[in-house]
Amino acid sequence: METEVRKLPKKTIFIMIVLSILGVLWYFLVSNGQSSKVTKILHKLGYDQVKNVKVYASHQFLREDINVKGYKYTISFTNLKTNEHCKGFVLKDFKKNVDKDLICTKIK
Repeated sequence: METEVRKLPKKTIFIMIVLSILGVLWYFLVSNGQSSKVTKILHKLGYDQVKNVKVYASHQFLREDINVKGYKYTISFTNLKTNEHCKGFVLKDFKKNVDKDLICTKIK
């Protein structure tokens, strides 16, 4: 009793490869978009010279005091002006209000 193993069709393999490439491309585009948004928010907050901006998570929230929705970004970056590495939260609501909760430590 011998079992027969069928190969996947070339069309199916091609579709799987294309979907994988599109998924990786989508991930990098979203990651780059979030980094650019956070860089703009940091510029608004007075952090002009930043590099290595990393966005770890973004969450939607509701500011109950003014009843406005917005986004909270968990970030880390390097401030070149003061030579510090900062990490924490940056908040931006849909009325263009920005707020921060950052902890910065000097780079040795």
